[in-house]
Amino acid sequence: MERCPVCNARYTGKTECHRCKANLDALIEIESDAAAHLQKAIELAKTSDYQQMFTHARRSWSLNRTVASVKVLACAALMTHRFDLAVRLWKDIKR
Repeated sequence: MERCPVCNARYTGKTECHRCKANLDALIEIESDAAAHLQKAIELAKTSDYQQMFTHARRSWSLNRTVASVKVLACAALMTHRFDLAVRLWKDIKR
């Protein structure tokens, strides 16, 4: 998170926005969950468990659409023979 979703103030790393005092705990937890799922997907790729890799990559991407999450999801889609999804995701990366 770079900015507060309520007032658009720069995120300072605290659980409360310094400007509008909005509680950011839920958003911080979502980003943390997304990062954990992304890390799990990467670990599963190393063990060739591509179906579980796809599940965790998709969850990470659905929680927080980062460049890293879309790349890992595209790779997982390719490895699980979801070629149409892999192509769509790679096209999104190139934009």
